[in-house]
Amino acid sequence: MKPHRLPFVFIIAVLLLIVFGLATFYVASLAERYTLGHFGSYYAYFKKTLMFLAFSLVAAALLQFVNYRVYRYFVVPAYVMQAVLLVLVLLFGQGLYGSRRWIPIGPFGLQPSEYAKLIVIAAVAFILTIRAQKVGLGSRVLLSALAAVPPVLLVMRQPDLGTASILLGASVMIIAHFRLTRKQLTALGLILIIAAVGIWFSLSPEQHSRIETFLDPQSDPLGDGYNVIQSIVATGSGGLWGRGIRGSTQAPLSFVPVQYADFVFSLVGELFGFVGSTILVLLFVLLLWSTYLVFRSLTDDFARLIVVGIASMWFLQAAVNMGMAVGLSPVTGIPLPFISYGGQSLLVHIVAASIVVNVYRTRDELRF
Repeated sequence: MKPHRLPFVFIIAVLLLIVFGLATFYVASLAERYTLGHFGSYYAYFKKTLMFLAFSLVAAALLQFVNYRVYRYFVVPAYVMQAVLLVLVLLFGQGLYGSRRWIPIGPFGLQPSEYAKLIVIAAVAFILTIRAQKVGLGSRVLLSALAAVPPVLLVMRQPDLGTASILLGASVMIIAHFRLTRKQLTALGLILIIAAVGIWFSLSPEQHSRIETFLDPQSDPLGDGYNVIQSIVATGSGGLWGRGIRGSTQAPLSFVPVQYADFVFSLVGELFGFVGSTILVLLFVLLLWSTYLVFRSLTDDFARLIVVGIASMWFLQAAVNMGMAVGLSPVTGIPLPFISYGGQSLLVHIVAASIVVNVYRTRDELRF
């Protein structure tokens, strides 16, 4: 069997991010124990994350035995299945924090919108790389854009504007990358502007309020602006080196809502300070740079577009989540990849990383 090289820098970046996420919850649990006198929710998050991590790593390892070109045969069935699941969420979904995102399955909940990220990326890449003899470039661009619309609209109905934005943003990045002429890029830009205006007028009053509060959190400090204000306080309270186990108060006393997921960057800021936050940002820079190196090594368009979509997903989620924590972006409920608590989010991002590794390893193999 031919030996395969591995993208070691990329793998190291992913592993360091996973370790950083685990360390954040463990240190938060120790701070909780010091302040409250006992382990609380953060220790439970730490233990559950270990369990989710083990399952995710097994799934990632199994993917290495499948050539990424096989994904083409599963794109259409997976796309149909995720569309059905997104409809079922609207009909029978379980609600939390004002949105309906989970389908209850016994003691667990299935969150189709998380899996839709990878499925939409694969679907857009698949359509764009259909043989030119069968479908022209203009038709492929139009079909790929249309393929992204149903999941985006269904996720918006949950309502989950954050995930819908990731689906749309990743799709646009893939399409914009695919050999478009200047006129086609201009047309795509105009379509996006029109779509943005339409999305604005279709938003619920609560979503409008979140965006307006983002522009001025102090206008409603005890309402919609409370989360952002407390998050900024927690992030800044860490100073240069962080407050550590014995000095942290925001996390143990739960001043910041959903600090284990949506506002996890503020947890990093309080525990590890500016230095820890900077290290985390640099790890994401290393992740994206190493993903770009993988992209440069590829010659197959389908593989290149999948990697572009995954990199776009990571960039958008990291930028929006970190921006949320410091008041630079609206509160939309987007988890920070590899860091935020959530078993299905962790699974999706580790699987995405496994796909990047798989694409790199099998890039020189013959087509079949």
